[in-house]
Amino acid sequence: MPRRIIERNRWLRSDGKPNFKDRICAKPPELEAIADKEIPLLSMQATVINACEVMSSLGTRLVPITDPERRLLGIITGMDLVDYFGGGIKYAIVLKHYGGKLYPALSASLREIANTKPLAVDVKSRLHDLLNLMISYGVGALPVVDNNAVIGIITEGSLIKYLSSKVVGVKVSEVMSTSVISLSYSNTLGVAMKLMINLGIRRLPITKNGDVIGIVTWRDIIDLFGKHKIFNMLKEFTFDEVHLLPVTEVMNTNIATIGPDEDIGIAAAKMSELGVDSLLVIKDNNIIGIITERDILYGVVAR
Repeated sequence: MPRRIIERNRWLRSDGKPNFKDRICAKPPELEAIADKEIPLLSMQATVINACEVMSSLGTRLVPITDPERRLLGIITGMDLVDYFGGGIKYAIVLKHYGGKLYPALSASLREIANTKPLAVDVKSRLHDLLNLMISYGVGALPVVDNNAVIGIITEGSLIKYLSSKVVGVKVSEVMSTSVISLSYSNTLGVAMKLMINLGIRRLPITKNGDVIGIVTWRDIIDLFGKHKIFNMLKEFTFDEVHLLPVTEVMNTNIATIGPDEDIGIAAAKMSELGVDSLLVIKDNNIIGIITERDILYGVVAR
């Protein structure tokens, strides 16, 4: 079962609905104040490499696709791109239309891979309506619209900053995922992308002889293309070459960690400081879990 479904199910009542704290349900509509309004917008004519460049330069995992009047036509996410690069069914487009060649596939318009029926939240909605959407559908970012015109986006990270104080009163161990999916250092980038898409996860610790030596995230993969690093790593410029790259050439060796007894407010502050969306949970030099922005958000808002 995809990790995003498991994460969602942890926070649902027996009737299948999220159970929010009273203070969350009582909050008035104020999504405009929470939304990040300084966001990039792309057209359907923009290319795959354009989307990678925008995500890499601005650190965003979702970009709304709009018409000139900012009306929402679709979205593109980092995981959509990982899917297209070889992780999932969208890679069939690369094979069928571009013969697996890098440059033509990166020059494809977003129209070919964008989600044209995206979830969005109306700016007049209440906070618990937004949270209900995010938890029920397992999404971490949503466009905010006013009369279908995009005015910003709201992410799990922005909600955490809005809702949590330095100390929340919930331990990391209470909300972390104890099932940590990792990948051996001897594997390839192609294997990593398939695992991420098939299991619905955005990061993979890389291990060697039982020790974690790095981590590969969706952002590391997008940066390969968005920062043009990939062009110095290939000879034939095909996606077959991309898939055969050692995962160790892509992983980040700066591993962010936290202890299980720390407050999730401290975890949120550490994520913000380091610019990451997850922390490995360490006890006695052993990995016992992983905590993500989503875990923190649920810990703040759910009973």
